[in-house]
Amino acid sequence: MKKMIKISIYIASLCILFSILYLKNNDLIALASQKTYTISPSTTPINQKMKKYRTYSSKTKNYYTLRSYLEMLEVNGGGTLILKKGTYKITNTLFVPSNVTIRLNNGVVLEKSMETGNSLKPSKSMFQLVAPSIQKNGDLHDGYTGSKNITITSNGKATIDLKDEEKVNGIITGHNQNLTISNIKFQNANEGYFIQLVATKNSKIINNTFTKGKSKSKPSISIEAADFSYGTYKVGWSMYDETPNSQVLIEKNKFDGVYEAISSNQFTVDIFHSKVKILNNTIKNTTASAIVMKNWKLPTIENNKIDSVNGDYGIFVKGTYKPIIQLNQFTNMQIAVFLAAQNDLNEPSNNNTVTLGTKKALASNQGRDLEEYNMQIENNSTEPVEKIEITNMNDIGKREYRVTPESPTLNKEFLLRASYTPETKQYYALRSYMEQLEKQGGGKIIFSKGLYTISNVLYVPSNVTLEFEDGTEIRKGDETGTTVMNPSSSIFQLIRPSLSKKERVVSGHNGEKNISFIGKGKVVFNLNYKLSSFAIIMGHNKNVHISNIEFRNMNAGHFIEMDASEDVTIENNQFIDSKPSDRNIKEAINIDTPDKTTLGWSSKWSNFDCTANNRVNIINNVFKNLDRSIGTHKYSGGHLHTNVVIRGNTIDTMRNDAIRVMNWKTPTIEKNDIRNVAVGNPKKRGILSSGAINPKIRDNTFTNVGRAIQFIAWKNTGPGEQYDEIKDVLSDEEKDLLKTNQIFNTTESFIRISSVYLEYSKPEKISLTSK
Repeated sequence: MKKMIKISIYIASLCILFSILYLKNNDLIALASQKTYTISPSTTPINQKMKKYRTYSSKTKNYYTLRSYLEMLEVNGGGTLILKKGTYKITNTLFVPSNVTIRLNNGVVLEKSMETGNSLKPSKSMFQLVAPSIQKNGDLHDGYTGSKNITITSNGKATIDLKDEEKVNGIITGHNQNLTISNIKFQNANEGYFIQLVATKNSKIINNTFTKGKSKSKPSISIEAADFSYGTYKVGWSMYDETPNSQVLIEKNKFDGVYEAISSNQFTVDIFHSKVKILNNTIKNTTASAIVMKNWKLPTIENNKIDSVNGDYGIFVKGTYKPIIQLNQFTNMQIAVFLAAQNDLNEPSNNNTVTLGTKKALASNQGRDLEEYNMQIENNSTEPVEKIEITNMNDIGKREYRVTPESPTLNKEFLLRASYTPETKQYYALRSYMEQLEKQGGGKIIFSKGLYTISNVLYVPSNVTLEFEDGTEIRKGDETGTTVMNPSSSIFQLIRPSLSKKERVVSGHNGEKNISFIGKGKVVFNLNYKLSSFAIIMGHNKNVHISNIEFRNMNAGHFIEMDASEDVTIENNQFIDSKPSDRNIKEAINIDTPDKTTLGWSSKWSNFDCTANNRVNIINNVFKNLDRSIGTHKYSGGHLHTNVVIRGNTIDTMRNDAIRVMNWKTPTIEKNDIRNVAVGNPKKRGILSSGAINPKIRDNTFTNVGRAIQFIAWKNTGPGEQYDEIKDVLSDEEKDLLKTNQIFNTTESFIRISSVYLEYSKPEKISLTSK
């Protein structure tokens, strides 16, 4: 008995295997038999019998020719039909089977003709996407079981012209899968649809033009379910099972002079068109709304430009589940978007489902020349309309912006965030301007006088000038007023906003460039003694200018953190007051490298490639009551800061060595006035150098300093200790330059040069002259 069962199972398995192989073989045969046909307006039907039809004439020749080739393609299992340049008059419906591409060459015009020249009654459509045999035999489709893998496209300029024939449709779909319609100009509809999209799955309508519509009720693209009750979908091969559309992409099309661009004017209760995406289209001069959404689920309407809508609304939404309508531009209309409630009790239920995400998306849109700069949500027809403010485009796109402490945010989506509080209001306002400057490629912000309390980082993009008027204070805020967002440790970071949250996206000196901070009068950047805070963090930047700013009240951070930057000028600023750090080594200006191992840099957007700074000018600044004015306290082996110039600065009352040179190549330190360095500690220096290659240190004055200048070999300890020790390299000429420095009231009257690590007892000495 067991043996018989095994034999039965074996035979059944063989049957299944042969069935699969047979089906696959049929598919392969069909694929192999697919052909490419090329025709012109003069081509006659491939089916010669058609030429003998009583209804065949010069006026129906193009129709019969195209029909014959489409029927042949169905027999072949699919293929490509290429139409050469010329005008084809289509009197009757062309039925399109599966696996077919219809390619219209440059200069092709498909004209709808209602003249057959005989008893053949012309049709009201040009294409229906159903197999010719299905239509002929009276078979019916449901769900998505109809023709699939159909493309109607052009490789140049091609036109489908409905010739203003009344109630004529261009392309009617139904129960299809994998449909693409692209690169075609549709024109002259008259109470008909250019495309009637019904019960399709995975359809793409891309890069077409829809224009010259004379309809008073029909959109260019109608999105419908297969519902007979609408009265608008009339084909003989649908089971009318109410199948909706799913996964629709309408992208990069142009609509001009039509009734509506895209619309579902009808809906079926509890039936939803799902995942409709309308992206990057241009819509203008519509008679009614540009887009009408009814009973859509999770649609995305994004980055479209909608202009000159003569209806009440740019986009009308009803019965739609979690719509995302974002980043669109609306111009010349009354209300950009209206989400409508159910009108009355007799209307089938089709309320919108609106989330916070829906509202935030709405707020991201922009408008110009609108009656109201609000997106409107009607939650209940008896309650006041909820209004979501959007950005007025007249407020953006400028080369110069002026802000005040009371300026509102340009990005109205910020208003809906849980983190938008009185404490973060100014941060969000200024952040919106930085993001706008990135979008437009740069510009200028003028800060009017007043107090700006900045709770979180402002990311600054390229080509930006920040100008601060007399009486402006930028203060580091330490409160956000919410638990959903903590305050940051820095005020400004020189990285474009769009990259600020990404990891390892900037390297070398290839980050933001051409950035200026310019004070006019008394301008204060106040760190407010927030622990480990920074006023400006720059990294991987080029051409940065900071001038006439009074930096105040540091606590164990840096006023300026400078890493991997080139062509930086810091001039005519003041750096005043800091609390003592643990080891008194926190510089007002830290010259560092983005090195993971030394722990001196933490901004994740850096590639951490240890790029050093190059061509840095620190000129005519004042440093007072700090740990240290300028310096490096960790180095990256083989990556030397090059051409650092420190000239004409006043450095007064430092707790540690006033300037710390470490791993610098060809620096110039000249004409600085350095005084009151670590008073009471005879071993602290005005300038301490390690690993300086050919430094030029001349004409500086040192007053009340233990040691004026000292050179010592050095090695990182702890983080970065893997790097070899460094030592200074000075030529005889550079040693002679050291003698030009002057001292007054110093513990030692000579300069120490120690070339051996940790060996200080027998330094080379260079004598200095007291004033």
